[in-house]
Amino acid sequence: MKNVSYAKRGYQYVKSYGVKKLYCKVQERLHRNRLEKDYQEWMLRNRPAESEKELQREHRFSCQPLVSIVVPVYRTPELFLREMIESVLRQTYGNLELCLADGSGEDTSVETVVHSYLQQDHRIRYEKLSQNLGISGNTNAAISLASGDYIALLDHDDLLEEHALFEIVKWLQEHPDSDMLYTDEDKVTFDSATYFCPHFKPDFNRDLLRSNNYICHLLVIKRELAEKVGAYQEEYDGAQDYDFILRCSEHAIQIGHIPKILYHWRSHTASTAANPESKMYAYEAGKKAIQAHLVRQHVEAEVSMMDNPGFFRVDYTLTSVPKVSIVLLDVPSISTLQRFLRAVNANRTYANVEILFLFDDPDKNKIIENFVKEHRQIPIKVVYCRSVCNKFVTFSRLAEKLDSEYFLFVESRIEKMSKGWIETLLGNAMRTGAGAVGGRVYDCGYRLKHGAKVLGIDGLAGDVFAGLKLGYSGYFHKAVLQQNYHAVSGKAMMVKKEAFLQAGGFSEDVEDRMKDVDLCLKLEQLGLENIYEPGVILVEQKYRVRQKKVTRAAVGFEKKWRKLLLEPDRYYNCNLSLDDTDCRIRDF
Repeated sequence: MKNVSYAKRGYQYVKSYGVKKLYCKVQERLHRNRLEKDYQEWMLRNRPAESEKELQREHRFSCQPLVSIVVPVYRTPELFLREMIESVLRQTYGNLELCLADGSGEDTSVETVVHSYLQQDHRIRYEKLSQNLGISGNTNAAISLASGDYIALLDHDDLLEEHALFEIVKWLQEHPDSDMLYTDEDKVTFDSATYFCPHFKPDFNRDLLRSNNYICHLLVIKRELAEKVGAYQEEYDGAQDYDFILRCSEHAIQIGHIPKILYHWRSHTASTAANPESKMYAYEAGKKAIQAHLVRQHVEAEVSMMDNPGFFRVDYTLTSVPKVSIVLLDVPSISTLQRFLRAVNANRTYANVEILFLFDDPDKNKIIENFVKEHRQIPIKVVYCRSVCNKFVTFSRLAEKLDSEYFLFVESRIEKMSKGWIETLLGNAMRTGAGAVGGRVYDCGYRLKHGAKVLGIDGLAGDVFAGLKLGYSGYFHKAVLQQNYHAVSGKAMMVKKEAFLQAGGFSEDVEDRMKDVDLCLKLEQLGLENIYEPGVILVEQKYRVRQKKVTRAAVGFEKKWRKLLLEPDRYYNCNLSLDDTDCRIRDF
Protein backbone atom coordinates (compact mmCIF):
# COMPACT_ATOMS: atom_id res chain seq x y z
CA MET A 1 0.00 0.00 0.00
CA LYS A 2 2.80 2.40 0.95
CA ASN A 3 4.70 1.69 -2.31
CA VAL A 4 1.52 2.23 -4.33
CA SER A 5 1.06 5.63 -2.63
CA TYR A 6 4.65 6.66 -3.42
CA ALA A 7 4.26 5.50 -7.04
CA LYS A 8 1.05 7.50 -7.43
CA ARG A 9 2.66 10.63 -6.00
CA GLY A 10 5.71 10.14 -8.23
CA TYR A 11 3.51 9.80 -11.31
CA GLN A 12 1.61 12.98 -10.46
CA TYR A 13 4.87 14.88 -9.91
CA VAL A 14 6.35 13.69 -13.23
CA LYS A 15 3.13 14.66 -14.96
CA SER A 16 3.37 18.19 -13.54
CA TYR A 17 7.12 18.87 -13.48
CA GLY A 18 8.97 16.21 -15.48
CA VAL A 19 11.32 13.29 -14.80
CA LYS A 20 14.44 15.38 -14.18
CA LYS A 21 12.85 17.38 -11.36
CA LEU A 22 11.48 14.21 -9.78
CA TYR A 23 14.98 12.70 -9.89
CA CYS A 24 16.43 15.76 -8.14
CA LYS A 25 13.63 15.68 -5.58
CA VAL A 26 14.22 12.01 -4.76
CA GLN A 27 18.01 12.37 -4.59
CA GLU A 28 17.71 15.38 -2.33
CA ARG A 29 15.28 13.59 -0.01
CA LEU A 30 17.64 10.59 0.23
CA HIS A 31 20.55 12.91 1.03
CA ARG A 32 18.48 14.68 3.69
CA ASN A 33 17.50 11.33 5.21
CA ARG A 34 21.18 10.43 5.50
CA LEU A 35 21.96 13.74 7.20
CA GLU A 36 19.08 13.27 9.64
CA LYS A 37 19.41 9.55 10.34
CA ASP A 38 20.39 10.24 13.97
CA TYR A 39 17.81 12.97 14.48
CA GLN A 40 15.54 11.02 16.82
CA GLU A 41 18.45 10.22 19.12
CA TRP A 42 19.47 13.90 19.02
CA MET A 43 15.93 15.05 19.80
CA LEU A 44 15.48 12.65 22.73
CA ARG A 45 18.89 13.60 24.09
CA ASN A 46 17.90 17.27 24.09
CA ARG A 47 14.60 16.68 25.87
CA PRO A 48 14.57 17.77 29.52
CA ALA A 49 15.06 14.92 31.98
CA GLU A 50 12.14 13.85 34.19
CA SER A 51 13.77 15.55 37.17
CA GLU A 52 13.93 18.81 35.21
CA LYS A 53 10.28 18.47 34.22
CA GLU A 54 9.34 18.12 37.87
CA LEU A 55 11.20 21.33 38.65
CA GLN A 56 9.33 23.02 35.82
CA ARG A 57 5.99 21.90 37.29
CA GLU A 58 6.94 23.41 40.64
CA HIS A 59 8.29 26.64 39.18
CA ARG A 60 6.27 29.84 39.56
CA PHE A 61 6.92 32.67 37.10
CA SER A 62 6.47 36.28 38.18
CA CYS A 63 3.87 36.52 35.41
CA GLN A 64 1.77 33.39 34.84
CA PRO A 65 -0.54 34.07 31.88
CA LEU A 66 -3.41 31.75 31.07
CA VAL A 67 -2.69 30.02 27.75
CA SER A 68 -5.68 28.79 25.76
CA ILE A 69 -4.85 25.92 23.42
CA VAL A 70 -7.52 25.92 20.72
CA VAL A 71 -8.24 22.82 18.66
CA PRO A 72 -10.91 22.36 15.99
CA VAL A 73 -11.78 18.65 15.91
CA TYR A 74 -13.59 16.71 13.22
CA ARG A 75 -14.08 12.96 13.50
CA THR A 76 -10.56 12.57 14.83
CA PRO A 77 -9.46 8.92 15.24
CA GLU A 78 -9.63 8.01 18.93
CA LEU A 79 -5.94 7.17 19.29
CA PHE A 80 -4.82 10.48 17.79
CA LEU A 81 -7.38 12.41 19.81
CA ARG A 82 -6.32 10.86 23.10
CA GLU A 83 -2.62 11.40 22.38
CA MET A 84 -3.27 15.05 21.48
CA ILE A 85 -5.33 15.72 24.61
CA GLU A 86 -2.84 14.00 26.90
CA SER A 87 0.10 15.90 25.36
CA VAL A 88 -1.72 19.09 26.45
CA LEU A 89 -2.82 17.98 29.90
CA ARG A 90 0.71 16.73 30.73
CA GLN A 91 2.27 20.18 30.17
CA THR A 92 4.77 21.16 32.85
CA TYR A 93 3.24 24.65 32.82
CA GLY A 94 -0.23 24.14 34.21
CA ASN A 95 -2.05 27.45 33.77
CA LEU A 96 -3.77 26.44 30.57
CA GLU A 97 -7.11 25.57 29.10
CA LEU A 98 -7.83 23.21 26.22
CA CYS A 99 -10.63 24.54 24.01
CA LEU A 100 -12.19 21.96 21.71
CA ALA A 101 -14.83 22.77 19.09
CA ASP A 102 -16.29 19.57 17.66
CA GLY A 103 -17.71 19.75 14.14
CA SER A 104 -18.18 15.99 13.77
CA GLY A 105 -21.93 16.29 13.23
CA GLU A 106 -23.88 13.14 14.01
CA ASP A 107 -20.65 11.23 14.73
CA THR A 108 -20.38 11.09 18.54
CA SER A 109 -17.01 9.29 18.84
CA VAL A 110 -15.10 12.50 19.62
CA GLU A 111 -17.72 13.59 22.15
CA THR A 112 -17.46 10.25 23.99
CA VAL A 113 -13.67 10.50 24.28
CA VAL A 114 -13.70 14.15 25.36
CA HIS A 115 -16.33 13.53 28.06
CA SER A 116 -14.09 10.89 29.62
CA TYR A 117 -11.43 13.61 30.08
CA LEU A 118 -13.89 16.31 31.16
CA GLN A 119 -14.62 14.28 34.27
CA GLN A 120 -10.90 14.23 35.16
CA ASP A 121 -9.66 17.73 34.31
CA HIS A 122 -11.50 21.04 34.72
CA ARG A 123 -9.17 22.79 32.25
CA ILE A 124 -11.00 21.35 29.23
CA ARG A 125 -13.64 23.47 27.52
CA TYR A 126 -15.72 21.64 24.94
CA GLU A 127 -18.51 22.55 22.53
CA LYS A 128 -20.35 20.16 20.29
CA LEU A 129 -21.25 22.19 17.19
CA SER A 130 -24.64 21.66 15.57
CA GLN A 131 -22.91 21.13 12.24
CA ASN A 132 -19.48 21.09 10.63
CA LEU A 133 -18.55 24.72 9.97
CA GLY A 134 -15.44 23.88 7.98
CA ILE A 135 -11.87 24.26 9.19
CA SER A 136 -12.09 28.04 9.56
CA GLY A 137 -15.53 28.02 11.18
CA ASN A 138 -14.56 25.24 13.59
CA THR A 139 -11.36 27.07 14.52
CA ASN A 140 -13.28 30.29 15.17
CA ALA A 141 -15.65 28.33 17.39
CA ALA A 142 -12.70 26.94 19.36
CA ILE A 143 -11.20 30.44 19.73
CA SER A 144 -14.53 31.76 21.00
CA LEU A 145 -14.25 29.30 23.91
CA ALA A 146 -10.88 30.72 24.92
CA SER A 147 -10.50 33.07 27.89
CA GLY A 148 -6.69 33.06 28.06
CA ASP A 149 -4.18 35.90 27.75
CA TYR A 150 -2.54 34.00 24.89
CA ILE A 151 -3.97 31.65 22.27
CA ALA A 152 -1.98 28.65 21.02
CA LEU A 153 -3.08 26.83 17.88
CA LEU A 154 -2.92 23.03 17.74
CA ASP A 155 -4.16 20.61 15.08
CA HIS A 156 -6.43 17.81 16.27
CA ASP A 157 -4.02 14.95 15.53
CA ASP A 158 -0.67 16.57 16.42
CA LEU A 159 1.38 16.52 19.61
CA LEU A 160 3.11 18.98 21.94
CA GLU A 161 6.30 18.36 23.86
CA GLU A 162 5.56 18.31 27.61
CA HIS A 163 7.65 21.43 28.19
CA ALA A 164 6.26 23.41 25.25
CA LEU A 165 4.19 25.91 27.23
CA PHE A 166 6.87 26.22 29.91
CA GLU A 167 9.35 27.36 27.24
CA ILE A 168 6.80 29.78 25.80
CA VAL A 169 5.95 31.38 29.15
CA LYS A 170 9.64 31.51 30.04
CA TRP A 171 10.28 33.42 26.79
CA LEU A 172 7.46 35.83 27.56
CA GLN A 173 9.05 36.71 30.92
CA GLU A 174 12.11 37.99 29.06
CA HIS A 175 10.25 39.41 26.05
CA PRO A 176 6.98 40.83 27.41
CA ASP A 177 6.34 42.83 24.22
CA SER A 178 6.10 39.66 22.11
CA ASP A 179 2.53 39.38 20.86
CA MET A 180 3.28 36.64 18.34
CA LEU A 181 5.56 33.67 18.98
CA TYR A 182 6.47 30.45 17.19
CA THR A 183 8.73 27.42 17.72
CA ASP A 184 10.57 24.80 15.70
CA GLU A 185 8.80 21.57 14.78
CA ASP A 186 9.25 18.10 13.31
CA LYS A 187 7.07 15.28 12.04
CA VAL A 188 5.99 12.11 13.83
CA THR A 189 4.92 8.86 12.20
CA PHE A 190 1.41 7.44 12.17
CA ASP A 191 2.22 5.21 15.16
CA SER A 192 3.90 8.02 17.13
CA ALA A 193 7.08 5.93 17.26
CA THR A 194 9.48 7.90 15.06
CA TYR A 195 10.33 11.60 14.92
CA PHE A 196 11.81 12.88 11.68
CA CYS A 197 12.17 15.83 9.29
CA PRO A 198 13.02 18.55 11.84
CA HIS A 199 12.31 22.10 10.72
CA PHE A 200 14.79 24.44 12.36
CA LYS A 201 13.42 27.86 11.48
CA PRO A 202 14.96 31.33 11.32
CA ASP A 203 13.73 34.21 13.45
CA PHE A 204 11.01 36.28 11.81
CA ASN A 205 11.78 36.53 8.11
CA ARG A 206 9.33 38.66 6.15
CA ASP A 207 10.35 37.57 2.64
CA LEU A 208 10.51 33.90 3.58
CA LEU A 209 6.98 34.13 4.97
CA ARG A 210 5.86 35.43 1.58
CA SER A 211 7.48 32.36 0.01
CA ASN A 212 6.12 29.70 2.37
CA ASN A 213 4.24 29.37 5.65
CA TYR A 214 7.45 28.48 7.46
CA ILE A 215 6.03 29.64 10.84
CA CYS A 216 3.23 27.07 10.81
CA HIS A 217 3.49 25.32 14.25
CA LEU A 218 3.58 26.02 17.17
CA LEU A 219 1.98 29.47 16.90
CA VAL A 220 1.06 31.48 20.00
CA ILE A 221 -0.54 34.93 19.80
CA LYS A 222 -1.67 37.51 22.32
CA ARG A 223 -5.43 37.77 22.72
CA GLU A 224 -5.41 41.48 21.78
CA LEU A 225 -3.64 40.71 18.50
CA ALA A 226 -6.11 37.94 17.66
CA GLU A 227 -9.02 40.29 18.28
CA LYS A 228 -7.37 43.00 16.17
CA VAL A 229 -6.79 40.86 13.06
CA GLY A 230 -10.18 39.15 13.25
CA ALA A 231 -11.45 35.64 12.69
CA TYR A 232 -10.28 32.89 10.37
CA GLN A 233 -11.73 33.38 6.89
CA GLU A 234 -13.30 30.42 5.12
CA GLU A 235 -12.37 31.73 1.68
CA TYR A 236 -8.80 30.64 2.53
CA ASP A 237 -9.74 27.15 3.80
CA GLY A 238 -6.77 24.88 3.29
CA ALA A 239 -4.44 27.83 3.92
CA GLN A 240 -6.47 29.47 6.67
CA ASP A 241 -3.49 29.35 9.06
CA TYR A 242 -1.27 31.00 6.44
CA ASP A 243 -3.73 33.84 5.91
CA PHE A 244 -4.11 34.30 9.67
CA ILE A 245 -0.33 34.35 10.23
CA LEU A 246 0.16 36.89 7.44
CA ARG A 247 -2.48 39.15 8.97
CA CYS A 248 -0.96 38.77 12.44
CA SER A 249 2.52 39.61 11.11
CA GLU A 250 1.18 42.87 9.66
CA HIS A 251 0.07 44.10 13.10
CA ALA A 252 2.40 42.38 15.57
CA ILE A 253 4.60 44.62 17.73
CA GLN A 254 7.24 41.94 18.28
CA ILE A 255 7.44 38.46 16.75
CA GLY A 256 9.43 35.95 18.79
CA HIS A 257 10.93 32.60 17.90
CA ILE A 258 12.03 29.77 20.21
CA PRO A 259 14.61 27.60 18.38
CA LYS A 260 13.48 24.35 20.00
CA ILE A 261 11.43 21.41 18.69
CA LEU A 262 8.23 21.74 20.71
CA TYR A 263 5.62 20.56 18.20
CA HIS A 264 5.20 17.21 16.38
CA TRP A 265 3.21 17.24 13.15
CA ARG A 266 1.42 13.93 12.55
CA SER A 267 2.41 12.36 9.26
CA HIS A 268 -0.05 9.87 7.83
CA THR A 269 -1.40 9.11 4.36
CA ALA A 270 -4.15 11.74 4.36
CA SER A 271 -2.08 14.45 5.99
CA THR A 272 -0.30 17.22 4.11
CA ALA A 273 2.85 16.32 6.03
CA ALA A 274 3.09 12.93 4.30
CA ASN A 275 1.42 13.70 0.99
CA PRO A 276 1.66 17.34 -0.11
CA GLU A 277 -0.18 16.68 -3.37
CA SER A 278 -3.27 15.58 -1.38
CA LYS A 279 -4.23 19.22 -0.77
CA MET A 280 -3.61 21.10 -4.00
CA TYR A 281 -6.62 23.30 -3.23
CA ALA A 282 -4.72 24.45 -0.13
CA TYR A 283 -1.86 25.77 -2.24
CA GLU A 284 -4.21 27.75 -4.43
CA ALA A 285 -5.63 29.24 -1.25
CA GLY A 286 -2.07 29.98 -0.06
CA LYS A 287 -1.33 31.88 -3.26
CA LYS A 288 -4.53 33.85 -2.79
CA ALA A 289 -3.59 34.64 0.85
CA ILE A 290 -0.18 36.04 -0.14
CA GLN A 291 -1.72 38.15 -2.90
CA ALA A 292 -4.24 39.59 -0.43
CA HIS A 293 -1.42 40.30 2.05
CA LEU A 294 0.52 42.21 -0.62
CA VAL A 295 -2.55 44.27 -1.50
CA ARG A 296 -3.02 45.19 2.17
CA GLN A 297 0.63 46.23 2.30
CA HIS A 298 0.19 48.36 -0.85
CA VAL A 299 2.79 46.30 -2.71
CA GLU A 300 2.38 45.74 -6.46
CA ALA A 301 3.44 42.18 -7.26
CA GLU A 302 2.36 38.88 -8.76
CA VAL A 303 2.42 35.57 -6.88
CA SER A 304 3.09 32.23 -8.56
CA MET A 305 3.38 28.66 -7.31
CA MET A 306 6.74 26.90 -7.47
CA ASP A 307 7.49 23.29 -8.43
CA ASN A 308 7.20 22.18 -4.81
CA PRO A 309 3.59 22.41 -3.55
CA GLY A 310 3.10 25.00 -0.86
CA PHE A 311 6.03 27.17 -1.95
CA PHE A 312 5.65 30.43 -3.83
CA ARG A 313 7.60 33.26 -5.42
CA VAL A 314 6.69 36.93 -5.60
CA ASP A 315 7.60 39.00 -8.65
CA TYR A 316 7.61 42.67 -7.71
CA THR A 317 6.34 45.14 -10.30
CA LEU A 318 8.70 47.80 -11.63
CA THR A 319 7.09 51.16 -10.90
CA SER A 320 9.63 53.07 -13.04
CA VAL A 321 12.62 52.44 -15.30
CA PRO A 322 15.63 53.89 -13.43
CA LYS A 323 19.16 53.83 -14.75
CA VAL A 324 21.30 50.92 -13.52
CA SER A 325 25.12 50.83 -13.51
CA ILE A 326 26.47 47.30 -13.88
CA VAL A 327 29.74 47.57 -11.97
CA LEU A 328 32.65 45.19 -12.60
CA LEU A 329 35.27 45.74 -9.93
CA ASP A 330 37.63 43.02 -11.09
CA VAL A 331 38.27 42.52 -14.81
CA PRO A 332 41.25 40.18 -15.30
CA SER A 333 41.38 40.51 -19.11
CA ILE A 334 39.71 41.94 -22.19
CA SER A 335 38.67 38.45 -23.31
CA THR A 336 36.83 37.97 -20.02
CA LEU A 337 35.04 41.25 -20.58
CA GLN A 338 34.09 40.28 -24.15
CA ARG A 339 32.45 37.06 -22.96
CA PHE A 340 30.60 38.97 -20.23
CA LEU A 341 29.23 41.48 -22.76
CA ARG A 342 28.08 38.68 -25.05
CA ALA A 343 26.12 37.22 -22.15
CA VAL A 344 24.60 40.62 -21.30
CA ASN A 345 23.52 41.19 -24.91
CA ALA A 346 22.04 37.69 -25.14
CA ASN A 347 19.83 38.43 -22.11
CA ARG A 348 19.21 42.13 -22.60
CA THR A 349 15.58 42.84 -21.74
CA TYR A 350 16.20 45.99 -19.67
CA ALA A 351 17.52 48.93 -21.71
CA ASN A 352 18.38 51.66 -19.21
CA VAL A 353 21.78 50.30 -18.21
CA GLU A 354 25.43 51.18 -18.49
CA ILE A 355 28.49 49.06 -17.80
CA LEU A 356 31.24 50.50 -15.68
CA PHE A 357 34.44 48.61 -15.14
CA LEU A 358 37.57 49.43 -13.21
CA PHE A 359 40.86 48.66 -14.89
CA ASP A 360 44.30 48.91 -13.34
CA ASP A 361 46.46 48.82 -16.48
CA PRO A 362 46.56 52.31 -18.11
CA ASP A 363 49.19 51.02 -20.56
CA LYS A 364 46.39 49.26 -22.40
CA ASN A 365 44.45 52.49 -22.89
CA LYS A 366 44.38 52.20 -26.70
CA ILE A 367 43.11 48.61 -26.55
CA ILE A 368 40.33 49.69 -24.19
CA GLU A 369 39.32 52.59 -26.45
CA ASN A 370 39.00 50.24 -29.42
CA PHE A 371 37.03 47.78 -27.29
CA VAL A 372 34.51 50.46 -26.26
CA LYS A 373 34.06 51.53 -29.90
CA GLU A 374 33.33 47.93 -30.91
CA HIS A 375 30.54 47.66 -28.32
CA ARG A 376 28.58 50.83 -28.87
CA GLN A 377 25.23 49.06 -28.35
CA ILE A 378 25.78 49.39 -24.57
CA PRO A 379 27.13 52.51 -22.87
CA ILE A 380 30.49 51.58 -21.32
CA LYS A 381 32.50 53.61 -18.84
CA VAL A 382 36.09 52.84 -17.93
CA VAL A 383 37.76 53.94 -14.70
CA TYR A 384 41.51 53.53 -14.36
CA CYS A 385 42.81 52.82 -10.85
CA ARG A 386 46.11 54.69 -10.73
CA SER A 387 46.10 55.56 -7.02
CA VAL A 388 47.25 53.44 -4.10
CA CYS A 389 43.58 52.87 -3.25
CA ASN A 390 42.05 49.59 -4.36
CA LYS A 391 39.04 49.34 -6.68
CA PHE A 392 36.46 49.16 -3.88
CA VAL A 393 37.67 52.47 -2.43
CA THR A 394 38.00 54.06 -5.87
CA PHE A 395 34.40 53.18 -6.71
CA SER A 396 33.09 54.42 -3.36
CA ARG A 397 34.66 57.82 -4.05
CA LEU A 398 33.30 57.84 -7.60
CA ALA A 399 29.76 56.68 -6.77
CA GLU A 400 28.31 60.07 -5.89
CA LYS A 401 29.25 61.46 -9.33
CA LEU A 402 27.39 58.75 -11.27
CA ASP A 403 23.94 59.60 -12.63
CA SER A 404 22.54 56.10 -12.20
CA GLU A 405 20.05 55.32 -9.41
CA TYR A 406 21.07 51.71 -8.77
CA PHE A 407 24.40 49.88 -8.69
CA LEU A 408 24.60 46.24 -9.76
CA PHE A 409 27.88 44.64 -8.69
CA VAL A 410 28.64 41.55 -10.75
CA GLU A 411 31.44 39.01 -11.06
CA SER A 412 33.11 39.80 -14.41
CA ARG A 413 33.64 36.11 -15.26
CA ILE A 414 29.91 35.54 -15.84
CA GLU A 415 28.86 34.11 -19.21
CA LYS A 416 25.23 33.09 -18.60
CA MET A 417 22.36 34.97 -16.98
CA SER A 418 18.74 34.02 -16.33
CA LYS A 419 16.13 35.86 -18.35
CA GLY A 420 15.07 39.21 -16.88
CA TRP A 421 17.77 39.08 -14.22
CA ILE A 422 18.14 42.87 -13.98
CA GLU A 423 14.38 43.44 -13.69
CA THR A 424 14.10 40.75 -11.02
CA LEU A 425 16.80 42.34 -8.88
CA LEU A 426 15.45 45.82 -9.53
CA GLY A 427 11.88 44.88 -8.57
CA ASN A 428 13.18 43.93 -5.12
CA ALA A 429 15.66 46.80 -4.79
CA MET A 430 12.92 49.36 -5.48
CA ARG A 431 10.82 48.12 -2.56
CA THR A 432 10.45 50.36 0.48
CA GLY A 433 12.97 49.31 3.11
CA ALA A 434 15.11 47.19 0.77
CA GLY A 435 18.87 47.10 1.31
CA ALA A 436 21.10 44.89 -0.86
CA VAL A 437 19.50 42.31 -3.16
CA GLY A 438 21.57 39.31 -4.22
CA GLY A 439 21.13 36.40 -6.61
CA ARG A 440 22.75 32.99 -7.14
CA VAL A 441 26.14 32.51 -8.83
CA TYR A 442 27.14 29.04 -10.03
CA ASP A 443 30.53 27.87 -11.24
CA CYS A 444 30.97 26.37 -14.71
CA GLY A 445 30.16 22.93 -13.24
CA TYR A 446 26.76 24.28 -12.13
CA ARG A 447 27.44 24.14 -8.41
CA LEU A 448 26.39 27.04 -6.23
CA LYS A 449 29.34 29.28 -5.43
CA HIS A 450 27.91 32.57 -4.15
CA GLY A 451 24.52 33.53 -2.76
CA ALA A 452 23.16 34.11 0.73
CA LYS A 453 25.66 34.68 3.54
CA VAL A 454 25.33 33.18 7.03
CA LEU A 455 27.34 34.68 9.87
CA GLY A 456 29.60 32.06 11.44
CA ILE A 457 30.05 29.83 8.39
CA ASP A 458 33.74 29.76 7.37
CA GLY A 459 34.53 31.43 10.67
CA LEU A 460 33.12 34.85 9.77
CA ALA A 461 30.49 34.67 7.02
CA GLY A 462 30.09 32.03 4.34
CA ASP A 463 27.73 31.09 1.53
CA VAL A 464 25.01 28.75 2.74
CA PHE A 465 24.26 25.90 0.28
CA ALA A 466 27.67 26.36 -1.38
CA GLY A 467 28.35 23.35 -3.64
CA LEU A 468 24.67 22.55 -4.20
CA LYS A 469 23.97 21.48 -7.79
CA LEU A 470 21.71 23.60 -9.98
CA GLY A 471 18.25 22.00 -9.93
CA TYR A 472 18.47 21.09 -6.26
CA SER A 473 16.66 23.24 -3.71
CA GLY A 474 18.36 22.60 -0.36
CA TYR A 475 16.99 22.39 3.18
CA PHE A 476 13.22 22.96 3.09
CA HIS A 477 13.82 24.39 -0.42
CA LYS A 478 15.49 27.45 1.09
CA ALA A 479 18.14 27.65 -1.64
CA VAL A 480 15.41 28.63 -4.11
CA LEU A 481 13.16 30.73 -1.85
CA GLN A 482 13.15 34.51 -1.57
CA GLN A 483 14.10 35.47 1.97
CA ASN A 484 16.05 37.86 4.17
CA TYR A 485 19.64 37.31 5.29
CA HIS A 486 22.19 39.47 7.07
CA ALA A 487 24.16 39.62 3.82
CA VAL A 488 24.26 38.56 0.18
CA SER A 489 27.27 38.06 -2.06
CA GLY A 490 28.83 41.02 -3.87
CA LYS A 491 29.27 38.77 -6.91
CA ALA A 492 25.64 39.46 -7.89
CA MET A 493 24.31 42.30 -5.73
CA MET A 494 22.13 45.32 -6.46
CA VAL A 495 21.79 48.28 -4.11
CA LYS A 496 20.15 51.66 -4.46
CA LYS A 497 22.70 54.46 -4.93
CA GLU A 498 21.09 56.52 -2.17
CA ALA A 499 21.40 53.64 0.31
CA PHE A 500 24.96 52.87 -0.80
CA LEU A 501 26.04 56.46 -0.14
CA GLN A 502 24.11 56.67 3.13
CA ALA A 503 25.93 53.55 4.33
CA GLY A 504 29.27 55.13 3.41
CA GLY A 505 30.01 52.80 0.50
CA PHE A 506 32.66 50.11 0.84
CA SER A 507 34.64 50.49 4.07
CA GLU A 508 38.37 51.13 3.79
CA ASP A 509 39.08 49.52 7.17
CA VAL A 510 37.63 46.12 6.18
CA GLU A 511 39.40 43.42 4.16
CA ASP A 512 38.38 43.14 0.48
CA ARG A 513 36.90 39.66 0.77
CA MET A 514 34.51 40.89 3.48
CA LYS A 515 33.59 44.27 1.96
CA ASP A 516 30.26 42.98 0.54
CA VAL A 517 29.19 41.53 3.89
CA ASP A 518 30.29 44.69 5.67
CA LEU A 519 28.22 46.84 3.30
CA CYS A 520 25.15 44.66 3.90
CA LEU A 521 25.55 44.91 7.67
CA LYS A 522 25.85 48.69 7.42
CA LEU A 523 22.63 48.75 5.39
CA GLU A 524 20.96 46.77 8.16
CA GLN A 525 22.10 49.38 10.66
CA LEU A 526 20.15 51.91 8.59
CA GLY A 527 17.01 49.83 9.15
CA LEU A 528 17.03 48.22 5.70
CA GLU A 529 16.48 44.51 4.97
CA ASN A 530 18.84 42.58 2.70
CA ILE A 531 17.10 40.21 0.31
CA TYR A 532 18.22 36.93 -1.23
CA GLU A 533 16.60 36.62 -4.67
CA PRO A 534 17.25 33.11 -6.04
CA GLY A 535 15.21 33.91 -9.15
CA VAL A 536 18.42 35.45 -10.49
CA ILE A 537 20.86 32.80 -11.69
CA LEU A 538 24.33 33.59 -13.08
CA VAL A 539 26.87 31.06 -14.32
CA GLU A 540 30.61 31.68 -14.41
CA GLN A 541 32.90 31.18 -17.38
CA LYS A 542 35.27 28.29 -17.29
CA TYR A 543 38.68 29.56 -16.27
CA ARG A 544 41.88 28.26 -14.82
CA VAL A 545 41.83 28.42 -11.05
CA ARG A 546 45.11 29.28 -9.44
CA GLN A 547 46.27 27.20 -6.55
CA LYS A 548 44.08 28.19 -3.63
CA LYS A 549 45.85 30.31 -1.11
CA VAL A 550 45.32 29.99 2.60
CA THR A 551 42.54 32.38 3.52
CA ARG A 552 43.90 35.31 5.43
CA ALA A 553 42.26 36.46 8.62
CA ALA A 554 39.85 39.37 8.30
CA VAL A 555 40.90 41.16 11.47
CA GLY A 556 39.32 44.50 10.54
CA PHE A 557 35.94 42.95 9.79
CA GLU A 558 36.01 40.74 12.87
CA LYS A 559 36.88 43.63 15.17
CA LYS A 560 34.20 45.86 13.68
CA TRP A 561 31.37 43.32 13.95
CA ARG A 562 32.54 41.28 16.96
CA LYS A 563 29.34 41.76 18.96
CA LEU A 564 27.11 40.59 16.10
CA LEU A 565 29.40 37.64 15.29
CA LEU A 566 29.14 36.39 18.87
CA GLU A 567 25.37 36.00 18.52
CA PRO A 568 23.63 33.19 16.58
CA ASP A 569 22.64 34.34 13.09
CA ARG A 570 18.93 35.13 13.43
CA TYR A 571 18.29 34.23 9.79
CA TYR A 572 19.75 30.75 10.33
CA ASN A 573 19.18 28.59 13.43
CA CYS A 574 21.45 27.79 16.36
CA ASN A 575 20.67 24.06 15.93
CA LEU A 576 22.24 24.00 12.44
CA SER A 577 25.93 23.43 11.84
CA LEU A 578 28.33 26.25 11.00
CA ASP A 579 30.98 23.75 9.90
CA ASP A 580 29.01 22.75 6.80
CA THR A 581 26.85 24.57 4.27
CA ASP A 582 24.05 21.99 3.86
CA CYS A 583 22.08 22.83 7.04
CA ARG A 584 22.91 19.59 8.83
CA ILE A 585 22.18 19.37 12.55
CA ARG A 586 24.79 20.91 14.79
CA ASP A 587 26.70 18.47 16.98
CA PHE A 588 26.40 19.73 20.54
